[in-house]
Amino acid sequence: MIKECDEHGKFTSMVEKDASFVTSFYREGTLGNNKSIIVHSHNKCNMKCKWCYYPMGEEGILSPECVDNLLGMYRGYNIMLSGGEPTIDPFFFDKLYAYTNLGWSTSCITNMVALSDKEFFDRAINSPLRQGDVVNFACSMQHPKNHPQKIHELKFKALQNFEENKVKPACIMFSIESLDELDYIKEFYDRTKGLYPMIRIRTMFRNWNAKGIERTLFLSDLYKAFIAKFEQYCPTQSLQHEHSNLYTVYMKMEGCAVSLSSSPSVEDIDYHQCSRPVYMLAMDRRCYPVAIAQIVNEGLSRGWKDGFKLSAVKGDAICG
Repeated sequence: MIKECDEHGKFTSMVEKDASFVTSFYREGTLGNNKSIIVHSHNKCNMKCKWCYYPMGEEGILSPECVDNLLGMYRGYNIMLSGGEPTIDPFFFDKLYAYTNLGWSTSCITNMVALSDKEFFDRAINSPLRQGDVVNFACSMQHPKNHPQKIHELKFKALQNFEENKVKPACIMFSIESLDELDYIKEFYDRTKGLYPMIRIRTMFRNWNAKGIERTLFLSDLYKAFIAKFEQYCPTQSLQHEHSNLYTVYMKMEGCAVSLSSSPSVEDIDYHQCSRPVYMLAMDRRCYPVAIAQIVNEGLSRGWKDGFKLSAVKGDAICG
């Protein structure tokens, strides 16, 4: 990927090292097929993930009525409530019903901690998030090394609540920094398969300030390691959900759909080049592909008053 700045010059970043992998999986023609917009409903969190880009406490949160006015041209899209951690918003359920009354379908990205509480869980499965036996939560999991044991236990309590109530979260999501973490994910899947219809694994790295290919985890690395690790479940490429593209490979295996994603975290990745961008309503009240919105939010949280601007960061191959 190449970018140019009139002030700071030209920068190059390697998005994928395996050309044959790109030609095998990249498909055009799916731009806009993902009808989702991430909306920040809350700007606080009960966890602190080291790769999180979100500027806690910086964003003025918009009401559902204001969001409805801003997103009028996106009618028919799904609103994905995010944060911070949206489930700790004291008005979480009020907002769900407000969006429903305004004609929007909703889903929620969550770290699952609140879902360990039976009272909250019961409200959630009787809310507009439920569609048949699926409750539209995209639930984030991590390797146990990334959070305290107490958090780990609460996440499994949440999964137990899903199982006991015979409903499923829409997706389980893992963010990884090393292929070694696949051992834990395999163990997790062996233990929990059948409790969710899709599992997503995304690599976390920063493309523009990577200090060499050998320190970067590419999508081709993840794909090859996943195929080897989950061989017993016969993973194969799938077109059921979407075509695979430059950033994501869609697969299916025994009892579950799979999404493997390369997710360069935050800085300067232009998802206009991706055939399946998720959108986000940014702090400047405009809608962008999610990575562009993240840059806008980061810039505004640093005091930039009008969107984002380019600037050099000393010591890093970054301009933005």
